[in-house]
Amino acid sequence: MKVLREFPDVISVIDTVSSFSVVPIPKDEWEIDVILTGSQKALAMPPGLALFSVSERAFERAQQTEGRGYYFDFLEFRLNHDKGMTPSTPVIPLIHGLRHTLEKIFNEGVENRHKRHAQLNQLVHQWVETKGFELLPKSEFASKSLTCVRNNLEIDVAGFVNKLREEKKISIDGGYGKIKGKTFRISNMGDETVHSINHLLANMDEVLSQFLPA
Repeated sequence: MKVLREFPDVISVIDTVSSFSVVPIPKDEWEIDVILTGSQKALAMPPGLALFSVSERAFERAQQTEGRGYYFDFLEFRLNHDKGMTPSTPVIPLIHGLRHTLEKIFNEGVENRHKRHAQLNQLVHQWVETKGFELLPKSEFASKSLTCVRNNLEIDVAGFVNKLREEKKISIDGGYGKIKGKTFRISNMGDETVHSINHLLANMDEVLSQFLPA
């Protein structure tokens, strides 16, 4: 908020694909102009839908912008929205899936969903600490839906991930890009429960023992 007030001409855009419905996002209070998310990750749906919220300020900026194109034109989206339409061919099965997902979220309760993600995230963090690993980010900056673990124990991450998949039929991410092999990631987002996370961690324990130094 302080940054936005210091630079009033800046339009704020945030990516919430891993945090939407996981943590509170007070859009108006934080004066966020555009919130973007997708149907995958935090919403635990197949990829294919892009969801967004646009402030009046961002709409006004769009009206002043020439050459907006069509595909990402907020004004075109609003025009179609007012008609109950989409600007391009909709993915109808995913729209029905989104309605079902939203019903589940509201039946659980948004605050309860936030608390569940925080609880599951804490279970994973406790596992990381107990095993002697470290978080890649500082804990105060760590995601509530995904734990990025630093491979400070120098295990064979690729071997660990492959063995977990082959023996336990469980898949976790072995890092990518410059930190591939130096990290691995554990998700607790979407429809995960205490039971499913404990099941995951117990199976990781069994496989990890084969990769820790003697």
